[in-house]
Amino acid sequence: MKKLIVMKNTVLFLVMAFLFVSCMEEDNWLKDNMKETGNSYPNISDFEIIDKKDEYQEGETVQMDLLFWSEDPVKEIVLKDSVVSQSSQQVYGKWGYEEASFSEASQTDSLRIAYTIPTVPNDTTEINLEVQVVNENGLTMNNVDTDNFAAGPIDITVIK
Repeated sequence: MKKLIVMKNTVLFLVMAFLFVSCMEEDNWLKDNMKETGNSYPNISDFEIIDKKDEYQEGETVQMDLLFWSEDPVKEIVLKDSVVSQSSQQVYGKWGYEEASFSEASQTDSLRIAYTIPTVPNDTTEINLEVQVVNENGLTMNNVDTDNFAAGPIDITVIK
């Protein structure tokens, strides 16, 4: 009988200990190791070629539209291009935020970009275009890394 009482008390003690431990606050590593800065990343809503074609010629101008917004001030917009076979990106051009305009239709800022196809090394060449919005706070977003599928990578096929 004593064994039964001791066993019941042990089980009751274990249940009470479990309930007590489960009510304790868990450690939150992220909360404990994160500092809120108040800075935010810019957002890219869309980046597309206007009147897209399958192939382009050297020297041809491609018109693109970038739709973006940012809660923090935008420092600049940078367009980089690279010939895919060479895979080295270079800056094609930079635009200030004041060159963008507000689009009532999309409720975003809109920047029209004219890109002139450069001389390419092969008869058929792929050029990759990447646009990057840079905030004054140093945070950036580009069309390749954005989580919006509409603003994904842009590749242009150039035929000599």
